Amino acid sequence: MPDDRRQAFLDDLVSGTAAQLSLAPGIKVGALNAGNCPGLALHVAREALQAGQLQRVLERRIEQVLAFDGCFIYLDAQNALVIWHALPAAASTLDRILSRMLSLATLQALDR
Repeated sequence: MPDDRRQAFLDDLVSGTAAQLSLAPGIKVGALNAGNCPGLALHVAREALQAGQLQRVLERRIEQVLAFDGCFIYLDAQNALVIWHALPAAASTLDRILSRMLSLATLQALDR
């Protein structure tokens, strides 16, 4: 994804603007609140999930607890894989968090 689109998306997140960025067909990242806690969510639609991807994501999260600290994994009502992380206090770490979420989902190819 081009750096300018990603940076504009991250800037919108920090400013509190409802932001969403499509990374590939069926894969998007956007703002999502968990209760009163603002966060960043990576959505992988059921149709975009690779065979065994959910199992690999769960295994990686459990095996690499520290590397993926703060990442929460669930299936939404449409059976999309969602990886959620609270927005950090320091906006400068948001780009790294997005990269970690993509890595956890084994979608490093979509990272810049």
